[in-house]
Amino acid sequence: MEYHDKITIPDLGREAVLHSVKNAEDSLLKEEHAKRETALDFYYNQNMETHIEDYFSGASLSQIPVLPLRLVPRFAKARMMLYKKPADRYVGGELAEEYLTYTYHLNSQSRAFSELCWLLGNMHMKSTWNERKQRVEYHLLPFVKEFYHVGESEPHGYSYEIEKKENGDRQFVFWSEDRDGEQGMHFKYDLEGRMYPIGDNTEMVNPYGINPISRASYPYHAYDVVFASLHASIAFTEVMLATRYQMGSPVITGVDQAVPDLKWGVDRLISLPEGSSMQFVAPPSNIPSMIEGIKQLLNVTGQNHALSVRWGEQGQIPSGQALKILSIENIESRESDIPLFQEFEEMRYAVDRSIIETHTGKVFDESYAVDFAETDFPDDWSAEKDKLMFMMDNGLITQKDLMRHFNPDITDAELEQKLEEVEEEKPEPAEPETPQVPAFEGLRKLGKVDQ
Repeated sequence: MEYHDKITIPDLGREAVLHSVKNAEDSLLKEEHAKRETALDFYYNQNMETHIEDYFSGASLSQIPVLPLRLVPRFAKARMMLYKKPADRYVGGELAEEYLTYTYHLNSQSRAFSELCWLLGNMHMKSTWNERKQRVEYHLLPFVKEFYHVGESEPHGYSYEIEKKENGDRQFVFWSEDRDGEQGMHFKYDLEGRMYPIGDNTEMVNPYGINPISRASYPYHAYDVVFASLHASIAFTEVMLATRYQMGSPVITGVDQAVPDLKWGVDRLISLPEGSSMQFVAPPSNIPSMIEGIKQLLNVTGQNHALSVRWGEQGQIPSGQALKILSIENIESRESDIPLFQEFEEMRYAVDRSIIETHTGKVFDESYAVDFAETDFPDDWSAEKDKLMFMMDNGLITQKDLMRHFNPDITDAELEQKLEEVEEEKPEPAEPETPQVPAFEGLRKLGKVDQ
């Protein structure tokens, strides 16, 4: 199922492409964009109050502030397991150490990309060359239009918004790739269809030949997590209101005239006319039941996405094996995610390779592979110790491997120094003691020497 804007280009001619770009903003999917904007607010924990305040009157929120819950990023991080540990990337069959020196925050940006892709249903990432720092940087693009030629499944071009002014002026950027002898284009344009060159690119051509944008799409989105977070935030704000109202409101009865503005407190004496009374009245509410209802909502939402929600109550801490059993559905989901993000990695590498070659002349091998780190769960110490001792005793790991196990960030120099220190501190083996036997005593016992 497609959730992003798709524009059809009638043919490859330059004029046809430009005409399609000029008219692209007429097909804005406003309702879908509003949902994506709400999801992004809840993911980045921004502007959340504005989504909650609409459900309360001004008088209610004069008592307490709203209580937005940061649930969406927690669900996203728990669901998307592929990038929890940095992936191993290979170029030409070897670890891509040189390629990675050109990339900036690739692992963290890839993780955010995967989480937003799951949340929104699809996502785009743009690779950009930083001339001053000589590196590739990455920008996540949640709102992108894709331009297709009739009958094709791969986009010919992309556009996205870069500026929106208070007076309503908006500017967009368009990219297209080389195709069938037609050179790709790159330019800015506005809502009136006026086009502008970017920098000194007066010919408005794509210098890379390919679109510098990578993408990935899920067959579904996770907006239900956003709506559950919104409901939970509203409900917890209600709980805070109910908690405040439990103090009660002062009520005076038996007084005919208007009640004066009385100041009261534990250090004040209030005098009331004969026959009148004062009491505090609180609305009926069951706060524990309200909280349990919120928990059930989030439990069901988590189960719909193969997640088990833990609430931090007192009790026995589950073992690594128990956690693995609880996460078995999510582990299976992780396996199904691998082909999708392998394709994304290959697409992004092809883009990065072209950008680096264009700006530096450095040519990387076309062969690229990625190996996502396996998901592991903590073992209790006795089980981990037995496992490590077994591997040491059977030559499966060395002392160097053991040190790296407990200190993955140790440098080679620090590791060698530590090994030397351990070797120096080993006690010298004790020399075997020579038994003190009197001369000829052994022979006497054998009867070989006379007394």
